[in-house]
Amino acid sequence: MKNIRKIGSILLIAIMLSSNVFAADLKTTLNVVEQASETKYLENNQGYISKTIVDSNPSTGEVTVELKLSNTKKEEEEQEKTEVMLVIDNSPSMDFVTTSGQTRKEIVIPATKQLVSEIFENSTNVKVGIVYFHGVSGWSSASISNATLGLKLTDNKNTVLSALDNLNAKATEGGTNIDAGLQRAEQNFSSSCKNKIIVLLTDGVPNADVKGTDAGNDTTTEKALIVQNNTKETLQRLDKAGYHIISMMTGMSAEDGHIDKNGNDFGENNIEEDLKAVERIFGTTTAPTAGKYYLVQSANVNNVVTNDILTNVMEIVQNPINEVKIVDYFPEDITENFEFSYVGEPSVGTVSEEIDDETNTITWDIDTLKGEETATLRYKLKIKDMQNSELLNKTIATNEKVVLTYTDTDSEDYTVTLNSSPKIQLTEVKEENKKPDVEQDKVKDEPSAEQDNTTATGEIPQTGVSMVVGVSIIITLTVLVFVYKKNKNYKDIK
Repeated sequence: MKNIRKIGSILLIAIMLSSNVFAADLKTTLNVVEQASETKYLENNQGYISKTIVDSNPSTGEVTVELKLSNTKKEEEEQEKTEVMLVIDNSPSMDFVTTSGQTRKEIVIPATKQLVSEIFENSTNVKVGIVYFHGVSGWSSASISNATLGLKLTDNKNTVLSALDNLNAKATEGGTNIDAGLQRAEQNFSSSCKNKIIVLLTDGVPNADVKGTDAGNDTTTEKALIVQNNTKETLQRLDKAGYHIISMMTGMSAEDGHIDKNGNDFGENNIEEDLKAVERIFGTTTAPTAGKYYLVQSANVNNVVTNDILTNVMEIVQNPINEVKIVDYFPEDITENFEFSYVGEPSVGTVSEEIDDETNTITWDIDTLKGEETATLRYKLKIKDMQNSELLNKTIATNEKVVLTYTDTDSEDYTVTLNSSPKIQLTEVKEENKKPDVEQDKVKDEPSAEQDNTTATGEIPQTGVSMVVGVSIIITLTVLVFVYKKNKNYKDIK
């Protein structure tokens, strides 16, 4: 009986050894089951949020996850910049002194500088250029040469502001060829750009066009009507071609002042006729010929340019979103079985140092995300035990949910929840049997006279420790049965 117990103990130890060996021999890999979450769009197509596994190492059990928030209406990673051409009147009437004591030019240029600053402050994906125009002056004739490219498109705010200062200091020239200004701007947009904005700032009725028509100062003659119609047709053509046109006309009221720098009073006699001519070209503020149109007094120029026109531009470029916060929630399978670490710093904002023990979350504070800007945060998840049997073949979500909160430019609050997630799975790697080599089998079946049949060809199968232990168990069981039967027979005889 004692022998049976001893053998049983040996058997138990053998079984324990075999299970340990089998565990040690378990080969696994961490696979990506679902690479990305859904792409969740913000309200009013403001942008989108997504989560993606961007890198993985199956053998070491590592994945790198990227959380992305994009303030853009398009999903493309890289987009053409929005281009804005400022088309500014530099005719003599821009030197008229208003009731504020400033010239029209001294009002328009500073307002335009503020507009430019706000555009660059609220967007990272924009270029601005400058065209200024006049009309027939001295030796010149009515043509596109009445407009000059003052600054090529650039994404450098300070360069634009400096060019506006130069224009403010530049002497005005005779005539008003709005048609030339519009077409010169058209020539200087990038051919590949799909988001083109023209901001036209002027104070007078045009009296010349690019076709060579010079109408002088009268707004009702046949030539004047031709100029007005040609200018209108250019506005309509650009609008139909997809250009975003924003026009502002000033100088059309008694309050605007009509005294030049030399004290000459040009009076108000023609204001009524000028207004009719302006309407023939631009339409009305409620029914414009193209895009947006503002008819304003000089005293209101700054407000219209820095508020209304800025809003129009930013709606095209993309408004910023504010008070942006993202909270990422992790399941216990991740927090308990994976090591967590950030990959660099977030591209925008700040993030909590580690996963919160109580809430299983990280918090990403972005604050303000500009128009056409994308914020990214990356972190790495590395499994602690590649032989964790509890995780084997279990599909694991990298997070439970992601909650985004933000406010828009009207201070309205929004919450967006991303419920889907990239998924991973720890799976066993099973070695596949090699396909038999037909030629080699043929040689084995038909050995030549020179072939030594006493020597094995190919690799000898390596059974390993597991097979040894398995065989040992079988032998032990056999011995145990034999001893048991022998002992039983002995008792029966006795």
